[in-house]
Amino acid sequence: MSAASFQSVFGPLDLDAATPLATGHDRHIFQHPHMPSLLVKVMDMRARAVYLETRPFKRWYKQYQRESAYRVYLNEISEYVTTTTRPSGVWQVPMARILGVAQTTLGLGLLVEKICDAEGNIAPTVADLAYQGKLDAALNAQLDEFFEDLADAHVVLHDISASNIACGLNADGKPGLYLIDGFGGLPLIPVYAWSKRLNRRRIERKSTSMRARLQARIG
Repeated sequence: MSAASFQSVFGPLDLDAATPLATGHDRHIFQHPHMPSLLVKVMDMRARAVYLETRPFKRWYKQYQRESAYRVYLNEISEYVTTTTRPSGVWQVPMARILGVAQTTLGLGLLVEKICDAEGNIAPTVADLAYQGKLDAALNAQLDEFFEDLADAHVVLHDISASNIACGLNADGKPGLYLIDGFGGLPLIPVYAWSKRLNRRRIERKSTSMRARLQARIG
């Protein structure tokens, strides 16, 4: 790869004038300026500061973490590498693939695969589809298979939310449900990373709760 093409992918990337495609709890998600199949996740330092302001103990111990706010990148990369390289019954884990990190004008960015709709726009999430009245039997069957594949691959999830599951096409054009956020172990004692059985039970319990919340919201 030439120096010019390397820089076009890994930066520095100018995002100062860019509008986020989506905003999560602590990150903004941008379209990669040069690669249509990639997104750039950038930390929202203001939201993080507000969050820590009301949690003095967490603010105290996080000051000793050398990676600072970017620890979440390490958690996600570690989980992605662990679950996509270990033997399992899943040929391809249904996760948006991680390419690496890039320098941007808004700080270090995480480069991830863009899950698209048929027009190339960012794909809707399961939450979006539910609010559109599309949480039907076919989508529920897809969710059954999706969570079963995640459990088989022993993916540790810390936020099982309908907003973290995209429904669309990956970069290879393969349709399906894809995990786009909320993975990677967070507890100090990683029992779910140690035990595939306990992790499966947690996924089953949390996914059932997720669907119940969706049904309650959409009536």
